[in-house]
Order: sequence, then structure tokens, then C-alpha cells
Amino acid sequence: MKAKTIMYFFPKGATFAQETLFGVKAVASKCGWNFFTVETERLADGSLRLERASQPADSLPTLAKILQPDGVIVWHDALNAAEAESVTGPGVPSVFIYPLLRSGSAHASEPSSRNAATGCVFNDPETIASMAARELLLAGCTAFAYVPASIDEPWNTERGEAFARDIGLTGKPFFAFDPKRGPLGRFLLSLPKPCGVFAANDIAGEKVLDACAVAAIPVPQDVAVVGVDDFAYICENTSPTLSSVAQDSLSEGRAAAVMLAEWMERPDRPPPSRYVAARRLVRRASSHNVRDRRVASALELIRLHACDPEFGPLDAVREMDVSRSLACRRFRLVTGRTIIGEIHAVRIERAKDLLMQGRPPDMVAADCGYASIDDFRRVFRRLVGTTPRRWVMAAYSKNVRFLV
Repeated sequence: MKAKTIMYFFPKGATFAQETLFGVKAVASKCGWNFFTVETERLADGSLRLERASQPADSLPTLAKILQPDGVIVWHDALNAAEAESVTGPGVPSVFIYPLLRSGSAHASEPSSRNAATGCVFNDPETIASMAARELLLAGCTAFAYVPASIDEPWNTERGEAFARDIGLTGKPFFAFDPKRGPLGRFLLSLPKPCGVFAANDIAGEKVLDACAVAAIPVPQDVAVVGVDDFAYICENTSPTLSSVAQDSLSEGRAAAVMLAEWMERPDRPPPSRYVAARRLVRRASSHNVRDRRVASALELIRLHACDPEFGPLDAVREMDVSRSLACRRFRLVTGRTIIGEIHAVRIERAKDLLMQGRPPDMVAADCGYASIDDFRRVFRRLVGTTPRRWVMAAYSKNVRFLV
């Protein structure tokens, strides 16, 4: 049987798209596809330019004519559905990751286009919202609010609605920010305290933290904040640092490729939409409401340096600037963990991320600060309840929700 030819389109400089590529390539390799990547750039006039491709060509139509693809995967705005059809021709199955949807077409199964051969992969607003709600409840918040992003996309509304449903189950008050009714700072000042604010993405979260600083609202004591996307260049550079829900780009790529493979096997069956669960919440200072300043400082140090093989409990003790016995007692009283237990917990969360990227366990062990693969496996099994390899297999199978 002739190997199928697949093209993966992604926009220039999109970090998430490049992470998603690893997931797509894993499936492409297993299926034996002829796989080609295509990087595009949208110009100021709205037109597209071929930036780079693994098969040399002078334009997108020329490239498609050379390759004659059997299927296409498109990341977000690298192409819209009409552009994909004009490049590849009608009837070529196309799967879109984070598609640009029509206004008001939330949960639509395909982008706005004449091309019926389109499927979609979305990140799951339900798991994003539930992770944020759980974090803010753990922070001790008694009221909750949602701050949308300044962008007209269905996920903006979906995340807010899912968060409102989760909070509604607790019976606690919920508020939604509407920029038409006044500035963000006034809204934040009006909220009952302590309040947990879920921002639709990290950019919105950064704006919440800036407004809190201007209004002299203590974070996280009066307002705890969680964003979405875990963009390190934003989250690590806010004051305080921003907690955020991390998306699972690798699994989104795998889901898109598996959908395309199944669809090409049965072209008569319209593809379902697939919703991929968020990976995890990355806790930083904006939601880690630890009133003991010394413990809070030690927690931040551990989060930043736990995977350094030279880092150990004594470094955290020195950060707390008290005796070792007092540091250990205060840390355990506040967090419920020992200092070394917290170090291992941070290392294992990092290990999970690397394992999901396809890294072999021995490399993950070294990257996470363990002297040997045996030490890593022992700690992983104690904290997670299974081996690293079995955990990866289970994680891949459970984080995709199918909607026909």
C-alpha cells in the first residue's frame, strides 16, 4: 500500500504549534506517513506567505501541487479552512487544531468554510475551569470571579461558563467582569474578599495582577489569580508570579493525527470534534496563599530549583533563615509535606511533562535531578502509584474527549 502524504501547517514563531508537532510526528511515524511541515506567515494585508517547508517550494500552491497531500493538519491560524481548500484542492481531509471559528459558533464541528472535509481539535474548557476552581478553593477564597480575554473567540465564553458552573456547585458567590461597565480595577475593588479570580488566559491574568497593584489589593491574600496557557515569559515575569493552567499541546497533536488517520481509513464518516484535557495547573505565588512569609519563600525557591541535582533541603532551610528543626516544623505545618517531599513532588510533576513529550525515562531522571534511573522509578512509583511507562500509556488514553 502506498504511504499517505500528510502536510502539517503552523504559523511562524508559534511555540505551542511546535510542541504540538511532536505529538503529530509520533503518530505519523507509527502510521508510516510521508510527513511534511509547512511554516506560514500572515502578512499585514491578510495574505499568506510560505515561510519555510521541509520540501522546498516557492509558494503554497506549488508546494501542494508537488506533494499532492492525502490529508492536512492545520494549527490555529496558519490557514483558515477556505485557504486550506484553495491550497490543497477540494475534498482533502483537513484537521484543525484551535480553529478560527465563526462568531457565535461555539463547539462547532468545523470552521466556517465550504469545505466539508474538516475536523477540529479543541482544548477542553471543562478541565481548564475545574483546575482553576480547585486551585482557588484551596487558596481559601470565599467568592469568585471570571475575567475574560479581550478577544472574540468561543473559548473565551466557554471557559467562563464552565467556571461559573463549577463555582455554582459550591454555593459561593460568582461575578463576571464586563469591561463595558467600568475599569478592571474598580471591579476588583468591589469584589468580596478573599476572592479567587480566574482569567481566561495569561494575558488577562497579567492585566488582573497589574490592576491589583495599582489598586493596592494584596495578592494572593485578598485576590488570588489563575490564568491559562502557562506562558513562562508572562507567568514568571509578573509580580507576584502568575499561576496558570498548562495546555497539553503534545496530546492535541496526537489527537489531531489519530483523527486524520481514522478518517482517511473511513472517508465516508464525518470526523468528531475532540476535546483534549488540560495537562496540569502550575502553581505560583499568585494563588499560593501561604501566610507564613518564610515558608512561601522556600516554596518558590523549591519550585524554581528542585530539578537542580545540587539542590537539597538545606537550601530551602537557608532561605527560611531559621534553625533546621524550626524550618522543618513550620514547613510541614503549613504545607502538609516535608521539605524533601515537596522537592520530590515538584520533580515528579516536571518528570510527567517530559515523559509526555516522549523523553525516555533515563533522560527524564537526569533532567529532574535524580542520580539514577532506579531512584527516579522508586520515587515516581511511591508518589504516582505506577511506573513511568505505564503512567504515560494511561495518560495518553484518558485525556481526549470525543464529541460526534
